[in-house]
Amino acid sequence: MTTKNAVILVAGEGKRLLPFTLTHPKCFAPVAGKRILENALESLSANGCKEARIVVGHHAELIRESITDRFANMTIQYIFNPIYKTTNSMYSLALGLEGLESATWVIEGDVFLERSIFGLHAPHQIAWFVDSTTRSLDGAFVEHCGNSTAISLQIIRDLKLLKPNQSKSIGVIHLSELGVLQLRGWLQEGIQAGRQNQYYDLILGDHMDSGVVHIVDVAGRKWFEIDSNEDLSCATELFTAIKSEL
Repeated sequence: MTTKNAVILVAGEGKRLLPFTLTHPKCFAPVAGKRILENALESLSANGCKEARIVVGHHAELIRESITDRFANMTIQYIFNPIYKTTNSMYSLALGLEGLESATWVIEGDVFLERSIFGLHAPHQIAWFVDSTTRSLDGAFVEHCGNSTAISLQIIRDLKLLKPNQSKSIGVIHLSELGVLQLRGWLQEGIQAGRQNQYYDLILGDHMDSGVVHIVDVAGRKWFEIDSNEDLSCATELFTAIKSEL
């Protein structure tokens, strides 16, 4: 599967990564010698992506100056979220999908991953990439049935409450052309309902009964979601050990 477009969400302030984020965007945090954003862009390019929309906010100019309009043989477009301080990922994603008419990747700007993940088959309208083996990170967990159809979404902080068929979101979604239209509509409905300050995960969670959201399990592949300085240390240890696989 070769998808030539991507939307990367990097507008947030990243307050849990202070003091680094006082002077840098969160996506510039270095893991094994490489910035999070650069890892995402290089991984996408290695799998055939040609264009990336980066939704910026906090320290937007630093990102523009460093990444410029060409990076890793890809054309880069910047979309500024002017209310990034009072909105969340659903609003940034709505901005990123506006006017897009072809299949696309959606990547959260705080996930560091091995590039083989973008080579996995994702045949559905909305393919939510999850990891069934990760049981030590809290956050968004997708419950699914045997045929890969997603049936519910839950934000879980107490990991003792996890069910066997709940898998951790890795912050990556693949949208077909129809999936882009579907999700864009759901996000606009959410904005009209005043839900701008919510995770996009919750918007998807409200539409599981549509039957168009499926999971792709990346189990066995390396990735890490970086929210805190502790996460950054863990990710650095993990990816330093497998640097040759990036």
